[in-house]
Amino acid sequence: MLNIKGKREKLSLIAVCNKLLEQALATAKSRLIYGVNYKSILVKN
Repeated sequence: MLNIKGKREKLSLIAVCNKLLEQALATAKSRLIYGVNYKSILVKN
């Protein structure tokens, strides 16, 4: 069995992978070129 620390690490890695895959698929679906310097208007920095 996975220990608690190892399981948490794996779950967080899978979450990051899913987020990146989601972004890649959205970019491919919209057929827009990925903007490296893009800044979201929703984030206030």
